[in-house]
Amino acid sequence: MEELYEVDLQKRVYFWLPAVVTALVHNLIHESVHYFAARLFREEVLEFRFLSNGWGTSQVIFATPPGERVGVHWLVIAWAPAVVTVLIGYVIYVNRKRWWTQWRLVNGGIWYAALFFLCLDPFYLAVLSLLFGGDVNAVAAVGWSPWPVRLVALVLFAFNAWLMVRWWREARAHPERYPVAGKA
Repeated sequence: MEELYEVDLQKRVYFWLPAVVTALVHNLIHESVHYFAARLFREEVLEFRFLSNGWGTSQVIFATPPGERVGVHWLVIAWAPAVVTVLIGYVIYVNRKRWWTQWRLVNGGIWYAALFFLCLDPFYLAVLSLLFGGDVNAVAAVGWSPWPVRLVALVLFAFNAWLMVRWWREARAHPERYPVAGKA
């Protein structure tokens, strides 16, 4: 019985380890782009909180309070991370077969990287922003409504999720190349 538990645990670690690593990388890139965009526009940054805002995510704290943020540059500061991460996701997706390796764990990490980079920010802007606010509210800096942004993000999320489902089917067809759940 103990041997079965060890094998099951090994399968789970083998399957989820790439997800955890890529989530951390995505988070670091996303918040770093906020930081560098703010510095590019000479906005003062008070703090860079990595995985420490209480939700297991990160934050860049700007000196300018949200109610005082005016100008198109705030859209760049707020949305550049989503643009960068989604573009990275498309690069990964387009090159998915070129980057196959002999190591299933690495291939799984590449799949998870595409998943996080393609889907996380559009999902956040379209759905989670309804609960938590955040980057989508940068439209207030130019007097726009957040709803068109949410709609575009939802369409983008749906398209990117479709791409990932296609890749997931490819992965299921090649268990020798991917750590497919239950087949580690």
